[in-house]
Amino acid sequence: MNWKSKKLSRLWVVAAAGLGALAAAPARANPMLPPTADYIADVEITRDSDHAVRTPARYVVVGRKLSVAYNSLVTLVDLDRKQFEIMIPRVKVYAKAQAIKGAADDSRRWTGVQAEKADYLATEQMLGRDVRRYRVAGKVFDTDSPFEGDVWTTAENIVVKIDGTSKVGNVATPLQVTTLQLVVGSIDPALVNVPPDFRHAAAKEVYSDDDR
Repeated sequence: MNWKSKKLSRLWVVAAAGLGALAAAPARANPMLPPTADYIADVEITRDSDHAVRTPARYVVVGRKLSVAYNSLVTLVDLDRKQFEIMIPRVKVYAKAQAIKGAADDSRRWTGVQAEKADYLATEQMLGRDVRRYRVAGKVFDTDSPFEGDVWTTAENIVVKIDGTSKVGNVATPLQVTTLQLVVGSIDPALVNVPPDFRHAAAKEVYSDDDR
């Protein structure tokens, strides 16, 4: 092999290595899109309306179904049927399914921020993962409250941290959501369905208007 052939060979090796590195690079998280994987996230929520800091919650997302465990209630959401059910696991009861009001396109309405715009800020490490931090404006929680602030998102578009302000009426109040533990993939579908041993109960036995 002459020197020209050797030089071309080295160039091909370098190019192949570069392409391999690009293929191995994690996908860029996009908070404008819904999560691409099933997951369980144990989080802490801090907002003025809770009259408490670091309130625990658990989000479970399996396909087009999800579960939100908050305080003593668990809300099960079926996006395809556009309905939700509320359970009290402590006494094993659940209420009749009700229609979801407003848009129900994906799980972000309950577990993240429905971003209307997002500007990339930085890539950081969180929970042992590379996450991308964005400055976001949009809606947060099932109440569709206006939100502005920073959102940290995994390569699967799972929101692992929120830090900003949400509006209650015309008043902007601080809001933080921090994920303490995240499990991605191979989630038991039973976690987003009413257990077979739960009793159906009237809505007034399960929650009040303040719980909705």
